Amino acid sequence: MPEYVESLSDTHYDTLRESNFHHSSWPKGLTRVGAITMAAPGPAGRIKLANVHVVRLRDNSGVIIFINIPHYVVDGTGFFSFVELWGKHCLAERTGDRQLAQQTSQLEYCFDRSIIARHLPVERKPLDSETLRVYTGFKPIADWIAWLSPNTRGRLLNRAKFNSGVVSHTFRVSRQALEMLRKEVSEYVADGSDGKLTDRYLLAAILSKLIARAHRNRRDQESVSVAGWLFGAACSVVGAAVGLVKYGARLLCCSSNCDSSVKRDSSKYQSLNLLDDIRHGLGLVDKQYMGNGLIPHNSLCPLDVLETPINPRSLAKAVDMVRSIYENADAALVASFVDLLSSNPKSFTRPMIYMSTQPELLVVTCEMEFKLYASDFGNGPPEWVCTIPSFVANFVGLLPSPPPSTDVIANIILKAPVMKQVLRDEFWRDFTQIVY
Repeated sequence: MPEYVESLSDTHYDTLRESNFHHSSWPKGLTRVGAITMAAPGPAGRIKLANVHVVRLRDNSGVIIFINIPHYVVDGTGFFSFVELWGKHCLAERTGDRQLAQQTSQLEYCFDRSIIARHLPVERKPLDSETLRVYTGFKPIADWIAWLSPNTRGRLLNRAKFNSGVVSHTFRVSRQALEMLRKEVSEYVADGSDGKLTDRYLLAAILSKLIARAHRNRRDQESVSVAGWLFGAACSVVGAAVGLVKYGARLLCCSSNCDSSVKRDSSKYQSLNLLDDIRHGLGLVDKQYMGNGLIPHNSLCPLDVLETPINPRSLAKAVDMVRSIYENADAALVASFVDLLSSNPKSFTRPMIYMSTQPELLVVTCEMEFKLYASDFGNGPPEWVCTIPSFVANFVGLLPSPPPSTDVIANIILKAPVMKQVLRDEFWRDFTQIVY
């Protein structure tokens, strides 16, 4: 059974609006669960199919609805379809609209995962080497975690503190700025003038470059800081008395070890994970399939392309890489990925282990096409829709802006030192407006 809770709050809606709906202004206890699926405390605790918390704000000034559904049950398509459908039922009941009630009751959705197998083609396409690296090979820790019960696995992963030292910021990309940049970049992109330079391609390219450069600047800054410490230590040794030479030698040895530990990563690639919807590749868009239809495209993108200054010419190269990744995700590639998972059902925990060993991995998910603001429970659409705050580093979510605006909202989650470099980036500061 799902969890449904209602409560009252002393927080006024104006307080949330004045803070741009920053999570620090949310009523205490709003989020009933976190990013890791786990049962409630106690021997009777169970993982819920859904967690809903409806909070009525002070003076009846507004309502906040927190909704969580585990990702292995639905993806964004199913999640927002549920919220919209729930809203229609409430709207029909509150307004007495019998026609809407009848239309809503006649809507049909598909939860049968076998529909994917029935739409797989005969053709197969080789998977990217990085995807194979994530899901195959000998990974005993990942297989052990997969073997655990969902409750035990949830408690274990929650203790891992994936969000330790993580911060998030939300930015607004204006439609005007996006269109101006698209026009400039299209001059350097193959087929860029015929409508193929989509928002998703352009923004994913910008973010891959932005965050690759932020990681590089963070490494360079740490190297400078340690170099300064080493210089100070060396000066201390040189100025030491003759009787302390032996101690000084030991200090120099320690300095040498520290120097080797802060050398720049020898990797020449960014591991870029672009999440994509299989419904498009398999022709399931009109089938109302509500299960989790996301697959990751793990690709290695050369840093000598991503770390260059951000301008229309350099962005064109990044766009070409991103577009090739997305456009390669046809039905044959989806079929190969389904075969891969079917041959090893325990592999679903391997991406988590992979992410923990890739501090500069970047995951980009695009939710701009979802109907976040289509739900109406009787008082109009929501004024603001967002995800929970920081839950895992190196994650970017692209969301639509509240209507009638066609701006794009980018939620970026990074380790604090890397986020500091993003906030300093001159291109990003000029291109976006920080929401919170």
